[in-house]
Amino acid sequence: MRYIPSRQVHLDFHTSEHINGIGADFDPVAFATTCRDAHINSVTVFGACHHGWLYYPSKGYPHYVHPHLKVPDLLVQQVRALHEAGIRAPVYVTVQWARHQADTCPEWLIRKADGAHEGDPFHQPGFYQSLCVNTSYRQYVKDIVSEIGELLGSELDGFFFDIVGIRPCLCAACRRLMADRGIDLNDPDKVRAFAVETINGFKADLSAHVRAINPKATIFYNAGHVGPCTKASTGAYSHFEIESLPSGGWGYLHFPVAAKYARKLGLDVMGMTGKFHTSWGDFHSLKNSAALEFECFRMLSYGMAISVGDQLEPRGTLNPATYRLIGDVYRRIEACEPWARPATPVVEAALVTPETPLAEHMIPDSILGAVQMLDELALQFDIIDPDMAFDGYRLLILPDDLTVDEAFQRRIDAYVAQGGAVIACAKGGFNAATGAYPASFGARHLGPRHKYPDFIEPKGLLAKDLEADAKYVIYLQGEAIEPAGGEAILSAIAPYFPREGFTFCSHRYTPPAPGDTYPAAVRNGSVILFGHPLFLQYRDNAPRWCKTLIRNAVLALLERPLVSHDGPDTLVVTVLDQPEHKRYAVHLLHYIPVRKSATIDIIEEAMPLHNLTLTLNLPRGVQAARVVPEGEALPINESGVVLQHMPGYTVLEMSYA
Repeated sequence: MRYIPSRQVHLDFHTSEHINGIGADFDPVAFATTCRDAHINSVTVFGACHHGWLYYPSKGYPHYVHPHLKVPDLLVQQVRALHEAGIRAPVYVTVQWARHQADTCPEWLIRKADGAHEGDPFHQPGFYQSLCVNTSYRQYVKDIVSEIGELLGSELDGFFFDIVGIRPCLCAACRRLMADRGIDLNDPDKVRAFAVETINGFKADLSAHVRAINPKATIFYNAGHVGPCTKASTGAYSHFEIESLPSGGWGYLHFPVAAKYARKLGLDVMGMTGKFHTSWGDFHSLKNSAALEFECFRMLSYGMAISVGDQLEPRGTLNPATYRLIGDVYRRIEACEPWARPATPVVEAALVTPETPLAEHMIPDSILGAVQMLDELALQFDIIDPDMAFDGYRLLILPDDLTVDEAFQRRIDAYVAQGGAVIACAKGGFNAATGAYPASFGARHLGPRHKYPDFIEPKGLLAKDLEADAKYVIYLQGEAIEPAGGEAILSAIAPYFPREGFTFCSHRYTPPAPGDTYPAAVRNGSVILFGHPLFLQYRDNAPRWCKTLIRNAVLALLERPLVSHDGPDTLVVTVLDQPEHKRYAVHLLHYIPVRKSATIDIIEEAMPLHNLTLTLNLPRGVQAARVVPEGEALPINESGVVLQHMPGYTVLEMSYA
């Protein structure tokens, strides 16, 4: 695997033509020194921005050079100054957003079915009018890539191509291409599939172009997410960068979802957050230092590189306070990197995602709920798609809406026959065509539960830590199931009647009626099927009893998971293996996002823990433990490792023979 530098700043420079003196105060030495002093080893600098302007002396497109650029070769000077300081400098090029080109070349615009362009109206501020890469715009992008490659020569480190996503288009060029292929323009699914083929073909074409210029150049295409939508075009990338600004619309759950999947695609991965309090373009704000710590440390705990977004001010100067903030975090990152990169995640489970390869930014709520819950349970897991191998996982988790085909069900049955364990919820693993679960489930599907919400009776194997004399509501509609070779291990009872029409009781739902119970979970050996969508329910309003049911199921099937602890469920634990050093690196984070505002979650401080006991059941026996990089030795006893004090972020080195 090719590893990229691990402490990057993504330096936006989207700069209006209505501002004069662009780059007038740029000082290459001060620029590079500021970056070096902040422990940065890579800076993405700008060749072409969303406004449509170029920041180098273009021969082919001089009319697209920023009209007020005071340093004609600003891009070249930035690259050379950074190289002098030992800092890598990939070049940013916008693709599907370029306002000046959208204004002056309407034939390049993506068109909707009614002929309107995709994106905001032109009379509103913004550069969100999208451009189609099936038009001659594609050649323009390739031309500026060629120019940048010629200008920089061997100094070209790579390209960051931004806004390269799946965008169905019915412009004249796309209509001609689809007509030649016999694609029905009235079928949105086929038009979307063509859009996927288009963008994947564009990435392959442009990557071949870049590699012909400089085969060593790194290449990344950004769509704001890495998921199953990215998998088919992996060959066009040198690495992945997961744009995930928690305060910028992504939220704190997006990164773990994307990261746990992206690391399965065989390339090095970099996470990306921002220094902004909100999101891109929030020039004069600073993220709380604890928030930036958590976001960066979490990326490192996955064994990934880190990028922090900033924006260069129009006159070309870096804000000193921003680089003090970044430098304080990157100094600690640099000290801990040896225990994260390179490394292999140690996992025991795989969560199978129903996320479709035909869409971006459409993560199912079941996956968001599952990731939140499983991280809180300290389960070590990957996210895989249904086509990926099950090898090496002790447990597969099939979320509520993962409907599958017979081929997948046969793979599940074979996996279980070989000793694998499965937890499924609602329609996880269900085949809608046959109306059946896999044979290994030992359960029969009877249809949706019409009288709901159901009320769980906490008895038996799954009842630990639930109140024995309570009934627990599951608000969302579940599936009616019964044993077919398996055993009912959890029961539920129905309400008097569903809340509909004129039939209702009290404010929310009808309470449970006296009567017979029915199965809410079925176990068949190493398979546990819940009839309810517990992950969707957890995403909706996070009932603790749903998490308790899943935790008890995990413990019933795994007995001794890789990690357990006596700390709060807000503690995040990840385990990396570094066999070349004969050690595990256990990363512990405890920062708590709080919804202090109406729009974003806020982290203001690290939350230290005391007298924390960490129990590890790792593949290789641990012989010694110490806190790194400080070197403090920790005693290991039958209960595990005890930390008297754990600040917001701690890394433990666990040595093995």
